[in-house]
Amino acid sequence: MNTNICQGDSFLVGTTYYNTTGTHVTVIPKTYCDSVVTLNLTVDPTPSAAVAGPDQILCNTTSFTMAATAPATGTGAWSIVSGTATITTPSSPTTTITGVAAGTSVTLRWTVSSGVCPVNTDDVTIQHDELPVATAGPDQTLCNTSSFTMAANTPSAGTGAWSIVTGTAAITTPSSPTTTVTGVAAGSSVTLRWTVSNGVC
Repeated sequence: MNTNICQGDSFLVGTTYYNTTGTHVTVIPKTYCDSVVTLNLTVDPTPSAAVAGPDQILCNTTSFTMAATAPATGTGAWSIVSGTATITTPSSPTTTITGVAAGTSVTLRWTVSSGVCPVNTDDVTIQHDELPVATAGPDQTLCNTSSFTMAANTPSAGTGAWSIVTGTAAITTPSSPTTTVTGVAAGSSVTLRWTVSNGVC
């Protein structure tokens, strides 16, 4: 009876041995006995917390500069959640964002990832307020009346409000561009101001 065993510390490959029962033993090289499988085990570090920076509202500009925190562990990337804009360098925490139309806002997300670990995210909103335009209308001189009708522009962006700069009068509807102004005494004049405001502009 022949018995094959694998190479061990006390056997030489290719040498024939006999055990105490006279059994013929042949030592087989270990490479024929075992299959070797190599595994690479990698532990990915937990990514840093995502800090996208503060929300921003700017007037009359289409370009914003982000202020995210660069991650100590992992890599960061910007993406657009809602709205329309262009991210100049998505991997930069301080990238510029362009193409934000007047009167619109964009929500951006700063995502920090590390291998197969769950990602961390933080959102930030940027808003472009349109520059308002105010036109109060022409000066008016009327005879024998204490009531005037204003002719200011209706704002395309923002809201308007009348106020009295000098003189005495009563403004019927301060938010209306075409409000009436009463109580102007004969022989007197009143200076009025039409102010249009929009967000941070």
